Amino acid sequence: YIYTPLNQLKGGTIVNVYGVVKFFKPPYLSKGTDYCSVVTIVDQTNVKLTCLLFSGNYEALPIIYKNGDIVRFHRLKIQVYKKETQGITSSGFASLTFEGTLGAPIIPRTSSKYFNFTTEDHKMVEALRVWASTHMSPSWTLLKLCDVQPMQYFDLTCQLLGKAEVDGASFLLKVWDGTRTPFPSWRVLIQDLVLEGDLSHIHRLQNLTIDILVYDNHVHVARSLKVGSFLRIYSLHTKLQSMNSENQTMLSLEFHLHGGTSYGRGIRVLPESNSDVDQLKKDLESANLTANQHSDVICQSEPDDSFPNGVSLCRPGWSAVARSRLTASSASQVHAILLPQPPE
Repeated sequence: YIYTPLNQLKGGTIVNVYGVVKFFKPPYLSKGTDYCSVVTIVDQTNVKLTCLLFSGNYEALPIIYKNGDIVRFHRLKIQVYKKETQGITSSGFASLTFEGTLGAPIIPRTSSKYFNFTTEDHKMVEALRVWASTHMSPSWTLLKLCDVQPMQYFDLTCQLLGKAEVDGASFLLKVWDGTRTPFPSWRVLIQDLVLEGDLSHIHRLQNLTIDILVYDNHVHVARSLKVGSFLRIYSLHTKLQSMNSENQTMLSLEFHLHGGTSYGRGIRVLPESNSDVDQLKKDLESANLTANQHSDVICQSEPDDSFPNGVSLCRPGWSAVARSRLTASSASQVHAILLPQPPE
């Protein structure tokens, strides 16, 4: 195979290319029946190429986990659209993806059973790793829960502990990464029978878990996730909410994965062989499960029109209610639990 540098691409040709991922959108359902992924790559020529990739098979699209991964595209069609050069899938398109970290094993990610990978390919991946280590900054969006702040968008590597349907347009994911948020995390309270997951394990980890509401096009992905799997959630949004109770103001941190694919929003399952999962497992094993115990304050109110039906989030002026009263309330309504900041 002959590989074309990105600064030598010409419209109307079909080429093979290597590049470092600068931006990507995890595969998502297009308006038709195909899955789509958008990938922007760059190589040693410092030229960027945005690729629009389509396939009826989710796994046939590049298996990219983060910016800095390295991709190899075979039979990529080059076209010029609005004076911009771009790549699109053509007949026989195939891809390999590699971790971009220096020193990491060079293991191709692909759904194809048959592919060619030579010593020259190995050298090209290594050369791109070396180049990227000095020419591309590490991803600043990949954070741990202990480092997140309000009104922030970030990528999270985590383990799924539980999941539940909220309504047709939103879905609840309970996750953890072994660290604790700087603000108490809000809770969506639902009936235990609705929640899929090990309830005793979730309760044991309650100081370290967060509740994430995902919306719209991400719901069908969330439904398919297996409890216990390792995830990367892209462009997760934090919001800080406050409430007044007993003459004091308490704050809670909300987590939302909004609908759409702007800024690469999406969810991807990570394999256990991924180096980030190795680090996550170490963080989970060393997590302090008993530090900074919270006392739950539960808030009850009419559903907020700005959120899905049945979801009530804590707002200033809402009164705290006893667990017994909440348990006796309408089972069809979903409430939020606000956890106060523990004393220093």
